[in-house]
Amino acid sequence: MSKTDNQDNNCNIVIKELDENSNEPRLAKEEIDKYFDDINENKILGWESKLYEFKLNFRNFSSVTDADILSEEFNDKKTAKIIRGDIERTKVLESLYMSSFKDYLFQFIIYYINTNKILYKQGLNEIAGPFILLKFKLKLSFTKIYTMFTCFIDKFLTNYFLETDFYSLKSSLSLINLLLKYHCPDIYQLFEYSIICPDLYATSWLLTLFSNKCNLNIIYHLWDKLILFEDSLFIHFFIIAFLIKNKNKFFEVDCHIILSVLSKLRINSMDEVNEILDIAIDLRNNTPNSFYLLANYLNIFDYGSNQLKKLYEEYNPDKMLALPFFPSEILSITYKDLISCPDEKCQNFFINNKKTEKKEKCIFCSYKNLKPELFYIIFDLRIFDINTEKNGNKYFSNSFPGFLPKTITLTTDDFNNKKFPKNILKDYLKDKEKIHFIIMTSDTSDFYKYEKEFYRRTNRGSKVGIFYKVEKELDKIKADELKNKSKIKYNLLMEYNNFRKLVEEMNAEGFKNVSYVYGGYKNVHSLAMKYGVELLEHQKKCLLCEKIKKNYFGLDNIINGYNFLKIFKK
Repeated sequence: MSKTDNQDNNCNIVIKELDENSNEPRLAKEEIDKYFDDINENKILGWESKLYEFKLNFRNFSSVTDADILSEEFNDKKTAKIIRGDIERTKVLESLYMSSFKDYLFQFIIYYINTNKILYKQGLNEIAGPFILLKFKLKLSFTKIYTMFTCFIDKFLTNYFLETDFYSLKSSLSLINLLLKYHCPDIYQLFEYSIICPDLYATSWLLTLFSNKCNLNIIYHLWDKLILFEDSLFIHFFIIAFLIKNKNKFFEVDCHIILSVLSKLRINSMDEVNEILDIAIDLRNNTPNSFYLLANYLNIFDYGSNQLKKLYEEYNPDKMLALPFFPSEILSITYKDLISCPDEKCQNFFINNKKTEKKEKCIFCSYKNLKPELFYIIFDLRIFDINTEKNGNKYFSNSFPGFLPKTITLTTDDFNNKKFPKNILKDYLKDKEKIHFIIMTSDTSDFYKYEKEFYRRTNRGSKVGIFYKVEKELDKIKADELKNKSKIKYNLLMEYNNFRKLVEEMNAEGFKNVSYVYGGYKNVHSLAMKYGVELLEHQKKCLLCEKIKKNYFGLDNIINGYNFLKIFKK
């Protein structure tokens, strides 16, 4: 650590201050001013205003002083060397040769990791740098800046730097992949074909919030918007918007060069970042609320959660075939008059006009007025027997579990049609980028098992694209299922096959906004019974109801820990 003649008796280390009589600091100050030339100073002052204190859940560390931060010691010499090396490479320091700035950055980092008792992770330097630079422009104490820095991380990078196993980061990268599938299937297919996953290009974007991809004025502007939006997940939409903005660059080069192109992308102007922000806002407004529900279930932004590994392994977001649409949101869009908000923790959540006593709004309701009503179509791919009377009217067996209103119910004749699924999609080609398509099957719990077995039998070590037409191999799996499983299990396999074909064709035809019902109709049925919602053609001796009565599937507690056996006991 460098030393100067000006020493602080309260600190174990010595920091160089800006001194007009010193040549090097003065040059550094002039260089810093260049960074701030294009910035509205009122916005910078807003970082310490009461508005931002509220937005960031600002905390006042009254017991912490500047001397505490600047005198913090760090005994791990190996890690200290790594931190110093990262500081030298910090992008906002490209033209700053002032050693005191680097010392401030080092002290901020070691104080943060010592206070939170965590290991150092690369990316902290990129987040801390822009905060410390405020010291050279505004009259703020280091304690104030450190508090802002800590609260910013708590809000937007909650568990990324806290946990050791990176499960929150893995979950976020999986969410980015699901968003890419949903909004940009062409980019997703290209990346899959090129064996490029979000881990390879989006990790640094998430951990640094793009601070190493743009100039300081753009960083402050982007972070300013993040704070104002109060949306911890917004950066995920910004990443997809960033890819869309640079889409042509990926398709103009060979597959093996795409990763190099991704690493060199930058945001070069304020106009460019505003354009990306507009795209990101549009993406967010056209994404089902289930995306936020999934992030909530994964505890990504639940500070210090000890359930991250368990939830990641339970939901397996990296193995989801498409963006999941949760049963609570399915019911809220099909029964708008009965169910208001799909989030049970929200103050606006009510069923049949019976409002629950909740204190806070959910994230959907916080920007509900800005979000247009989305138009959904639900494809029901369940295989069940529909008997037909002589007069042509359809009737159902007394064990039929019912179906949702406003859905397109497919029959065995549809599935057996040689033109399936083209015969189903032909009427929607004109609106393939406007309509949100939801695919529903009976149960999706075994789908990934089928997918994994399918790729194992076709000797594909890595997944290149989502689905492949290798019907002979799939027939072998079907044959094994018939030998070892019941007809119900075989029907589930057939539903998986139809689902695979449908998604494959939708991708080939350029359909956007494709999702599937998480857990299938089984979970929708269970939640409908809980809410007291009437399903169409739901029979008294419903097959699912009977199975729940008998605990046929061992479902003691399903859907948010609710014990459905109690319903039938009552």
